[in-house]
Amino acid sequence: MKRHIIHSSTLLLLILFIGCSNSKQVGKVVRIDPLEIKDSDANYGSEDLHIFISSMIQSLLRSNIVSSSTPYMMFDNISIAKNMNEHIDTKLIINSIRNHLIKTTKIHFLDHDYVKKSKSTITVDYLLTGDIHAIKKDTLHNIDNFYLLNLRVIDPKTSLIVWTEEKEIRKVLSK
Repeated sequence: MKRHIIHSSTLLLLILFIGCSNSKQVGKVVRIDPLEIKDSDANYGSEDLHIFISSMIQSLLRSNIVSSSTPYMMFDNISIAKNMNEHIDTKLIINSIRNHLIKTTKIHFLDHDYVKKSKSTITVDYLLTGDIHAIKKDTLHNIDNFYLLNLRVIDPKTSLIVWTEEKEIRKVLSK
């Protein structure tokens, strides 16, 4: 009798485990183009990331920084405004911009961590840095989200800002 109770309880736990593990993914999975603009809500999303990156890359490539030579650049950081109540992955912004710019072969990027550790003789021509801000309003009828990404290129020898660009995104959701 004890064996039967133990097997029954083990079987019940196994059924519950299988049932719970399968209940997490309900519905049909559809693959979409990651670059397709398809907002599902008013919050920051992959669409906004692509808009920011595309705008910054185009502006930087049109600048006089890359017109005459292939500069050595290094990302410093992108700071997030203190009032942000939403997670925005600035490392993803940095990596995406760097990857796209390297592929153009018009800019060389130095690795920040490696330069600190090594005794590299290559000097940085420019530092790329910036900040991101958000303003959110939630009213009775609308959710209004505003995002601003500002990037700057600084000449480390002179501390001059030699390029700057900002991109604004505003998303309004009617309730």
